[in-house]
This record gives sequence, C-alpha cells and structure tokens, in this order.
Amino acid sequence: MAAQDSTTRGRKGRTAGDNGPDPGIDFDLAIVGGGFSGLCTAWHLLTDKRLPPSFNCVVIEPCERLGAGLAYRTDSPRHLLNVRAKGMSITEGDPGSFARWLATAAPEFSPADFAPRGLYRRYINDCLSRARAQRPDTLTVLRDEVRAVEEKTGAGRYRLELQSGRTILARSVVLAIGNLPPKAERYTDLLCPPWGLHTDYRRLETLAIVGAGLTALDVILEAEASGFAGRYTVVSPRGQFPLPHGEPHLPVPPELHTWAAELAAERPRLRALLHAFQRRRKAGCGWEQLVDALRRHAPSIWSRLSPDDKRRFLRHLRMPWNLHLHRSCHRSMEVVKRLEETGRLHLVAARVTGAERCAGAAGPAVRLRLQHGPAPALDADLAVNGTGLFCDILRTESPLVAQLIAGRLATPDEFHLGLKVNGAGQLISADGLEQPGLFTVGTLRRGAELECTAVPEIRRQVRVMAEELIRLLAGDTGSH
Repeated sequence: MAAQDSTTRGRKGRTAGDNGPDPGIDFDLAIVGGGFSGLCTAWHLLTDKRLPPSFNCVVIEPCERLGAGLAYRTDSPRHLLNVRAKGMSITEGDPGSFARWLATAAPEFSPADFAPRGLYRRYINDCLSRARAQRPDTLTVLRDEVRAVEEKTGAGRYRLELQSGRTILARSVVLAIGNLPPKAERYTDLLCPPWGLHTDYRRLETLAIVGAGLTALDVILEAEASGFAGRYTVVSPRGQFPLPHGEPHLPVPPELHTWAAELAAERPRLRALLHAFQRRRKAGCGWEQLVDALRRHAPSIWSRLSPDDKRRFLRHLRMPWNLHLHRSCHRSMEVVKRLEETGRLHLVAARVTGAERCAGAAGPAVRLRLQHGPAPALDADLAVNGTGLFCDILRTESPLVAQLIAGRLATPDEFHLGLKVNGAGQLISADGLEQPGLFTVGTLRRGAELECTAVPEIRRQVRVMAEELIRLLAGDTGSH
C-alpha cells in the first residue's frame, strides 16, 4: 500500500501545520523545496548509514503536498511521464525500484509503460516515508517559503528567513526550488496558467496555446477529456511538437555507450560533434539511440565546449536538441496527430509579442499579436501559457534567487541559464569562491550542465552532491 503523499510529520512529532521549529533549533541540513529534487535529496541522506543518528534535516515547502512540483502536482490520469517506468527509479543504484512499486500499487502498468505523473508523486512520497521510518525524528517538514539565505559570519551556519517571519539556522543548505516562473510580461495576465485550469471547455469554440512543448500536450489532452469540441491553435517560434518515443523501445547498444564516452573524453568542438553524429546516422544508427547515448555525457560535453560553441548551440541547436531528447509518450502524440488530421488543431510558427482583450462580449476574448506568423494576430476564446521554463536567471519571479545574487552568495553563469556551481553543486559566490555548505540541484544548474530538469539527470546530481554533503556533515553532526 502506497503511503499518502500528504504526510508531513515532523521532528518530535511536529507537523507542518504547527508553529514550526522551536526558536534557536539548529538543523544539520535545510532543503529548500519539497518537489522531486528535494525529496530525492532527503531520501539519499536518510538512507545513508554514514550519517550518525543525531543527523537532523528540514524540508521547507510552501505547497500543501510534498513531491508536487510543476510536473507532478497533476492528478490527471492523462498526464503521463515522458520516460518509461523502468527508467524512473529514485536512485541509479536500484533501477527497478519504481517498476516494482507499480507492480503492487498499480499493476496495470508495466515497466515499459509511461505511467501517470500523479502515481509517480505517490511513489516518491512512499520512498521518503519508508526512509523516515528507518530514522524516526530525523526529518521535519515545514510548510513555509524561504525568502532569503544569509551566511552567519564565523558561525558556520546559514540563516534562512521564511515568508512567515520565522528564521531557522542550518549548517548546510540545498536549494531544490525546481522550475522557476519567468518574469511576467505586461500581457501575461491574459494568458491562463496551464495547471489547474477551472474552465468549462465545452463552452469554448477556440483555444490558443502559446508554446508547443510537453506542457501544450498536457493542455490538449485535458481539454479533450473535458469535452472541448472546438479548434486548437498552437503557436511556437519553430512550429514543432516534441518527437514521440519510438515503439517498440530499442535499448542503446553497448557500442554506442562506448562511442559517446569516447566522444566526451575527446573534448570535441561543436562542429566535430555534429559530424560524428551524422556519420553514425549514415552508418544506420537510429537518432533516438544516438541521442540517448549522448544524454548521459551531455553535462561533461557541455562543460568542455568553448563559450563560442555554447553560444552557437543555444542559438541554433537548443530547440532541435530538446525536441529529440525530451520526447513525448507516443499515445499523447497520437491524439495530436488525429486532431491535426481532422482539422481541429493547427500548429503555427510565430512568436507572440503581446495580447489584448477583444471588444464585445459575444466574440473571442483574447487577441494575440504575432511576429513572423501567417497573420499579424490570432483571436481565441481562451489563451493558455505553455511556454515552459525560464531562459534567463535574471528574469524570473523568484525573490530568493534575486536575494542570493544581490547578497553575492551566488552569481549567474555566463549565459544566465542558472547559477555558477562546481561539480558537486556548491554555489560559486560573486567573489569566485565555493560556498562549502550552500548547494543547489536541478534547474539552477542549467548553465553548468545544460540538462538538469529530468529525473535521470537530477538523481545523478543528487548522488554526487550527497557524497560531498555526507563528507561535510558526518564530522559536524557529532558536535551537537
């Protein structure tokens, strides 16, 4: 039986609904964010026997449910993982973990299936519940939001200021804050958020979606299930949906893993990488297997590219790479294909530059202004923002990120994709110094590793980061 993902028992039986930690309590570790990245970090540390029994940790998360980050907050059975169940274990050390859990909790799904994301949230919470049972009174879950992190000079502590006005101290901090919202443009109040839309789709005749990625697919699938019978217009600069996973699934052969590892070790230039990829394609290798082989080495390859090559990749190849790497479940793409064939869905290559309310209550509600499109504007009864991740760390709505940069504890990478970090995820200050006890995992490491939003990349980051955290904490926790 899977554990309820709303469990938030805290230290000494405290729950997230109480007044939080007692004043003056020191934690060995504070994890900022209770989505997948935060829970994966907590699980790795709670299950590691090298940390002494005195180790204590707090997860600070403003949402009511744990594990309910941007991707996994959905309860819709139509919102599926875009990686097969056999590749979604919480740890690389036990690749069959999620598949075994499904065999008991939801036996209708096989290891080769794309399971609902809500089920995955239950799995992550169940993993954490079992880890907590092995270390009672070790983990506190606090429902709050961190607004600032400051270093207490000479004290070996970080001071965390919370939205509620409370403060806590921690020897080490992990920023696991997930996907950040982009800074709102003046017109974005006319674009509905894609999650938790409470609208009667049956009353709409036209639905516009800005962005053609996996978020757009979620909106389409949910609208279809909710009785929408009108026309979709999906607008994106390239006018392309993600590519589907191939069926049947073909694993990467060992020789391609070897090829990718050798290629990464050669420190090639971008042009040489493209030539090597094309040579393999001409030799008969499928693009899906080649992309999957390169995926594991993407952080290493990215870190070794010259600034000019990185700039070229971001300008010309990032979108094609994303379309090929972050593929969709084939069942989702079959729905889209059917809608296109029946004329109910149109994919438009254009850039949205603004929006305004349409005059007249009887007509469409929103007019989108388009650049480089087949028409200068698009009218719709409802417009949804499906543009996905931010692309500039300085253009997000995160007060915490802004405070860290202003306080010089963190600094943006050269392309403003994230924050500068070392190989273990420790932040690099504005003075170029590593922050020994200040780490990040996930999206904020995009500038250093490029790929850091999916489970395979995040759990690898957590594994490496946990080793450094354990080295730091194993000596400190014996002192209190």
